[in-house]
Amino acid sequence: MGASLEDVRAANLSLVLRHILVQPGTISRAAIATQAGITRATVSRLADELVSAGLVHELAPSSETGRGRPGIPLGPRPGMAIGLGLEINISYISACAIDLTGEVLSLKTIHGDFAGTKPDAVMADVAELGGRVLAAAQAKSPVDNPLFVGSGLALPGLVSSDALMLAPNLGWRDLPMASLLGPLTPLDPVVVANEADLAAFAVANPRPGVPNGPASFIYVSGEVGIGAGIIINHNPLSGAHGWSGEIGHICVDPAGPTCSCGASGCLEAYLGLRALASNAGMPEGSTADEIVEAAHRGSLRAQAAIADGGAALGRALAAVVNTVDIPEIILGGIVASIGDDLLPAVRDELRARVLQSAWSNPEVRIAGNPANLAVIGAAHRTLERLVVDPIIWTARPD
Repeated sequence: MGASLEDVRAANLSLVLRHILVQPGTISRAAIATQAGITRATVSRLADELVSAGLVHELAPSSETGRGRPGIPLGPRPGMAIGLGLEINISYISACAIDLTGEVLSLKTIHGDFAGTKPDAVMADVAELGGRVLAAAQAKSPVDNPLFVGSGLALPGLVSSDALMLAPNLGWRDLPMASLLGPLTPLDPVVVANEADLAAFAVANPRPGVPNGPASFIYVSGEVGIGAGIIINHNPLSGAHGWSGEIGHICVDPAGPTCSCGASGCLEAYLGLRALASNAGMPEGSTADEIVEAAHRGSLRAQAAIADGGAALGRALAAVVNTVDIPEIILGGIVASIGDDLLPAVRDELRARVLQSAWSNPEVRIAGNPANLAVIGAAHRTLERLVVDPIIWTARPD
């Protein structure tokens, strides 16, 4: 069965909106028609629909002189559509509200120790924090009645469509999604995903609806646990169940120490923050910066812990690169904090173990601004729903 006229209209409306988001404030209806291969009359009608819905606004024409009447540039309307990102991690909970322009309207983080906590209590705290952040964003918006498109939740574990299967560092297991998300009902949770996957989405899509980040890469995220988000051609490599990227549980040494998952020699047992501190002979609760500082002061145990962690990371990443042929690796989270000290060992292992390294050794770099990427990615994912299918939002009653 072919696409209906309404399907075609929805696809074209999404296409026009994406062009506006990619070139905000500089692209006109005529330019969209040229770039998208759609008639000017169709683009004009669709753009008018987006303007009427308040998602897009017209800006002042360029002052440059030229033949004919200057085109009216279009851009996303600031503060009109708001997505809310939420994150639970072992040492903090966070909430972030972002509009369709990509502006962070409100961001708050509460630090604490959430290992072994009761899910209901933590989710209630997240709901309260998210409500405050959303209210602050709505108050800051220049729009009287901003459109809230829902919330996304980043979790440090295995997430399926109907349950949080396992978050080992939180001590959470087999939690049905319906009950887990109950406290978030007023915040309309529409996206729930692994925190590394959402951080990788933010890297690939640095503004809502704009996939102009690196096309294919592995994003390594870490705190107590180590995970990764894998992006290929701007699309997440999620796996059959959505559980890909658990590189923290790749075995890098079968005779190695016991991991929190119960297996021996996992990457996380070398590079997770608690494991790194223990291996460095430092007290539990030491930060990544403190471990690096101890190494720079001459602590041989701290130096060995970082070198072993870097080698373990390089072995795990080599296995992933050999499997899925990824050209770029981006280090985030606490891995970014110690990245400069890790990189020599990581690169040595990649050169030794990646089969194609002689011809195409993967680039390894540290994320430029790794803080808050997961919660930002969660907000961007909620806004992506609007970009993919704006037709349901343009019909919103005033």
